[in-house]
Amino acid sequence: MVAEAESGARPDEMPMAVSTSTHAVTGPSSAQSTAVEQTPQSEHTSAQTQMAAISPAPTNVPAKRDYGWLSETIVRRVEELKRYPASARVDRAEGKVVVKAVINEDGSIGEVNVFQSSGYPILDEAAVETMQRAAPFHLPHPLGQPRMTIKIPMSYRLGQ
Repeated sequence: MVAEAESGARPDEMPMAVSTSTHAVTGPSSAQSTAVEQTPQSEHTSAQTQMAAISPAPTNVPAKRDYGWLSETIVRRVEELKRYPASARVDRAEGKVVVKAVINEDGSIGEVNVFQSSGYPILDEAAVETMQRAAPFHLPHPLGQPRMTIKIPMSYRLGQ
């Protein structure tokens, strides 16, 4: 790890957790304490270098965030509004549509289109319309950026 830090690797390329033992380390704070506890005093300088290498990326470099809450929020709202088109029922059309949309930081929606077709234009159109009707979304957390592109799957099954 020290060699990586000195070779000019960017901080955002460094792993967030490092284990110097056979135990799995799941979080940055655990990794830091593990690295310090298992480093002999004579290597104090190396331990400081390791600590710098595993610290979170600087604030000017975007960090990976968990957006599971966002997909849950959108899918829940879309499922509330999704309706099976009557003509698709008559034609016994079924399929999965993946809709690609741009979500703005205020919860409004920008561009919406079909990323993956169901093979039935009526289902594809219904999915796009549902996504547009679902907006604006109430976002329980800030996006952390002005806009984000998402892909939301919508299944249309007659048995549901």
